[in-house]
This record gives sequence, structure tokens and C-alpha cells, in this order.
Amino acid sequence: MSSATLLPPNATPLERRAAQTGARIERVPVPLRDLWNPATCPAELLPFLAWSFSVDRWNPAWPLATKRAVTAASYFVHRKKGTIGALRRAVEPLGYLIRVIEWWQTNPPG
Repeated sequence: MSSATLLPPNATPLERRAAQTGARIERVPVPLRDLWNPATCPAELLPFLAWSFSVDRWNPAWPLATKRAVTAASYFVHRKKGTIGALRRAVEPLGYLIRVIEWWQTNPPG
């Protein structure tokens, strides 16, 4: 027996070749830590990383540094999304001040 395999003794030649190919593929190094890090992800894969991080705005024309910064900030943006602070950050640069009244603060309640 030349190599350990989980194939049964009656495996077809196609199954044996597929198992050999799969064993060789396992030896290809895949730098997962680099692929999931916005700072080290290859530029050509950065749009896919941004998609997986649910980046809301993306422009292929942005410089690489901007794309990396937007992707890295995605966690913070989604953590704060929907909060009063996020509403203020979105509206105040436009020159408006907002006053938020929660549903439980209304009179009559509801």
C-alpha cells in the first residue's frame, strides 16, 4: 500500500485518481489569515473580502488604501448602525440637527 486512503478496495480508477489529485491539492498553502485581513489581502481579492464583510459602499475607482480602510471599518460601521450616534453622524454633516424621540418616550405611549 503506497499511501493511506479511505477508498474501498473496489474503488474505480477514476475514484483513485480523484483521491490522488485531492491529496496533492491539500499541499498547496492557502494563507487564510492574510486573505481575511483587509491590510494584507491581495488587491484583486479585496472586493470579495469587502462583500463578505457587508461593506455598504464600494467604488472600484477608489485608491487601494481607501478600499482597505473602508473594508477594515466595516465592523465598526455595522456595530453602530441604527444607533442615535449613527443617525447624527449621517445627518449633521448635511447641516441639520436632529432630535430623536423613541417610541416609548411618546405621549401617549406607543
